[in-house]
Amino acid sequence: MSESSRRIYSLLQFIFVFNALWLVSAHSSFFEISSPWVWVCKESKCVRTRASETTQGQANAVCKLTCYESATLWPLPTVKPTLSKDVTAFFASNVRITKLTSNSSKTDEMLREAVAIFTNYIQQMESNGLGDSTRDCVVSANTCKSASYVAAQHLLNVEVIVTQDTVQLALDTDESYTLDVKTEDTVTTAYIVAETYFGARHAMETLSQLITWDELSNSLVMIQDAHVEDSPVFAHRGFSIDTSRNYVEISLLKRIIDGLSYNKLNVLHWHITDSNSFPFVSSREPLMAIYGAHSARQVYRSADIQELVHYAQVRGVKIIPEVDAPSHVGAGWDWGPLYGMGDLLLCFDIQPWDAYCYQPPCGFFNPINDKVYTVLGNIYKDMADLFQNDMFHMGGDEVKMKCWNETESITQWLADKGWDQEPDPLLKLWSHYQNQSLAKLDEAYGNTQPVILWNSDLTAKGHGTSYLDRNRYIIQFWDRWNDTTLKNLYEDGFKLIISNYDALYLDCGFSGWVGEALNNWCAPYIGWKKIYENSPKAMIENFGLEYNKDQFLGGEAALWAEQSKGLALEGKIWPRLSALAERLWTDPETGWRLAETRLHIQRERMVDRGITADPLQPEWCMQNDDSCFL
Repeated sequence: MSESSRRIYSLLQFIFVFNALWLVSAHSSFFEISSPWVWVCKESKCVRTRASETTQGQANAVCKLTCYESATLWPLPTVKPTLSKDVTAFFASNVRITKLTSNSSKTDEMLREAVAIFTNYIQQMESNGLGDSTRDCVVSANTCKSASYVAAQHLLNVEVIVTQDTVQLALDTDESYTLDVKTEDTVTTAYIVAETYFGARHAMETLSQLITWDELSNSLVMIQDAHVEDSPVFAHRGFSIDTSRNYVEISLLKRIIDGLSYNKLNVLHWHITDSNSFPFVSSREPLMAIYGAHSARQVYRSADIQELVHYAQVRGVKIIPEVDAPSHVGAGWDWGPLYGMGDLLLCFDIQPWDAYCYQPPCGFFNPINDKVYTVLGNIYKDMADLFQNDMFHMGGDEVKMKCWNETESITQWLADKGWDQEPDPLLKLWSHYQNQSLAKLDEAYGNTQPVILWNSDLTAKGHGTSYLDRNRYIIQFWDRWNDTTLKNLYEDGFKLIISNYDALYLDCGFSGWVGEALNNWCAPYIGWKKIYENSPKAMIENFGLEYNKDQFLGGEAALWAEQSKGLALEGKIWPRLSALAERLWTDPETGWRLAETRLHIQRERMVDRGITADPLQPEWCMQNDDSCFL
C-alpha cells in the first residue's frame, strides 16, 4: 500500500470512529465510562487517587462524609458529635417514618409536613445521583449490580419524639435536639428527641446531612452510628430582605426560606415597605397599595402572606415584618389630602433629594397629624392578623431633620407646646412620633411585644436611655464593626442584633446606582470569610469591655434591593449567608480556614436542592482538599 493510500485509509478510519462516537452520544447524554479516580482519607483529607492504585478508595462525597471529624455537617453542632467511620447503603424507597410522638395535634401536623420535606430531600438526592449514573442500577427493583456491599433490603427507620407543644417560634423557644443513629444488621434507626417542633426539624436537617449519594455503588449511603447533641448559641439568626426597591415574588421568598432552613437560620426579616413602594395590601387601608405599589401585580395579598408564614413556620423560620418610619416613607402615603386626611407625608420626592434624605425619593411622616397614627394603627392590625411572631420591626433609621425643620406647621406646633426651648426639639418630636406609633402597635397586637429599631440619632449616647425603654426596645446595629455606637449601646444595656454593614450587607461591592460613583456606598464586596469571622465577642472585646453574650440576641445579614431582582438574588445571598449561619449557630472559636471544605459541600448540597448558590472556588479545589490554599 502506498503512502498516500495509507493516509487515506487512516482518514477513513478516523471518520468511521468519529461517526460511531457521534451516534452513541446522540442517543446518550454521556459516554458510558467509569472514572479512573477514587478518594482516600489521609490525615483528615480526601486525596484523589487512581482506582488502580488502591483498594481503599471511595467516591469523593463518601470520603468527605467519613473522613472529616464532623462529617459534612453545616452548621457545626455546638457539642462535638460522635460519628462512626462506617457507612450503610440503602435506597430512598426503604425510608420509613416509624414514630411521630408529640403532645398536640398541631405539632403532629407540622411534624408530618417536616418528614415529608425530609423524605423528599432523600428522594431528590437519589434522583440527582441516578441522573449522572454511568452504572447499571435498577432502583425500582432495589438491585444494583455494581454494588457488592449494598444490602438491597436495608431499612432506614426514623423515630421522632417532641415533648412540648410549642408551635410558634419565639426568642425563648428551645431549639435543641438529640439525634442518635444506630445500625443493627439490615436496619438503621434514627432516634430524634427534642423539646419543641423546631428542634426536631433541625434534627431532620442534620440527619439529611449524614446521608450522601455514592456514585460508585449507585446508592444512598449514611453514617452507620452517630450521636449528636445540639442547640444554637444565638436565638436570633436571620436575613433581611428588601421588597420595596424592587419587588420580590412570593415564589422566590419561598426559595429564600428554603435556604434559611438548610442552614438552621430562623428569621426572615421582611423590609416590606419603603419610600419607593408600598406593596403590602392592607385590608383596612387599601389605598396604601393602590397608590403605593409599583403595579397591581407587584403586591402581597393576605392569602399570599398567610401561606408564606405557614411555609416558613414548618421550615423553622419566623417572618418579622418591618414598617420603616418616620423616614423611608413615601409611595402610598400621598393620598391624604384627596380623602380628607390632611398631609400624612411631608417632602415627598423633594429636590435636591440629597439635601433631605439618603436616597430618592425622599419622604417623611407628618408626626403632628393624628391621622398618621390612625392609618398606622390599621396597618399594624392587618399585620397582627397575618404575622404570628413575638417581635415587630419599626425601622427608625436615617432621619434627616431638614424637612421637619423647614415645615412651618411643625415649627409652630413645637412652639405652641414649648418644645422649641428644648435642647433638641426635633429629637423630642421624633420621640413623640415613636411613642404614639408604639401605642398603636400595642393596641393592634394586644400585648407589649419587643420592638426592634435600627440604630440612629434617637438611639445615640444620651438619647437612647432618655427616649427609649431598653427593656422594650432591641437595637439592630448596622454601622461598622468598630464604631463606638456599638460600644455606647452595649454600655447603655440595650439588647442587640448585629448587622454591621462592613461584614453583613450583601449588596455591597456593586456599582453605584446614583451619581457618578463607580462603586456603591458600602463597597467593597464582602466575601464569606469576613462574614464567618464577624464575631460579636470580638467586637465587644475590641473596646476593652467584658463580653456578655446575653446582650446579643444574634445577627442578620441584609440585602438592600436597589440593584437586585429575580433569581439573580440567590447568587448574592448564597453561600455567603451560610457563613453567618455557622457563626450564629455555633459561634466557633476557630476561623474560616477549618470551615472551607465543609462550606464547599454545603453549597453543593443547596444546589442539589434547587438553590442557585455561587461557587466559592473551581470545582477542582473541592475534589482536591487544601490544594487551593495560599
